Amino acid sequence: MKMKNILYITDDYLYLKNKKNKDIIKYKVSKNIIESGKIVNIIKFNKLYEKMLSDNHLNNTLFGETIKIIVTPNYKSADITLLKNIFNCFNYRKVIVDYITKNYKLNDNNCYINIISNTIFITMLNEYKKINTITILSSNFKNTLDLCKYIKYIVLDRELYLLGSGELLTEIFNLFEDTFGNKTFIFSNHDTYILTKFI
Repeated sequence: MKMKNILYITDDYLYLKNKKNKDIIKYKVSKNIIESGKIVNIIKFNKLYEKMLSDNHLNNTLFGETIKIIVTPNYKSADITLLKNIFNCFNYRKVIVDYITKNYKLNDNNCYINIISNTIFITMLNEYKKINTITILSSNFKNTLDLCKYIKYIVLDRELYLLGSGELLTEIFNLFEDTFGNKTFIFSNHDTYILTKFI
């Protein structure tokens, strides 16, 4: 089913693809509203989302529509229920939640690293061919080199596909290319790449 409204939630930005707009709407999120991809302040998030809709002249056009929300792998069923309840307040007919990992093209030789603010999600296949995601907080490491050594320990010699945004993304890319010798890929639309895969 082709979705007309798709939202991707990150700590720094909300990304909305809407049937009315050709371009993806990228809306800045203030601190302490979303952490590790999860909404932590519902009141501020509701105001932010209302303002994003209003600023893009979408407040009345989404009534009764379906929306798909793309979430990070750390969402549990209680988080998804909360998210659906939040978006039901915006009068969507149906709220569908999909994990970001759904459209990863994983095999035994690769992994995806998604960087959202200071949270890093490493997704790869385990020995039983099941999708396995490891969550790391960059703030737990002294510097980016130590962080990359730990990531290298996890990913071994796999090819890396980097997604997300921020300076940390570029630093990890450079270190893995130059120091660790892993084939490392970064998409030109690394912050919205996943969103385009759900369209």
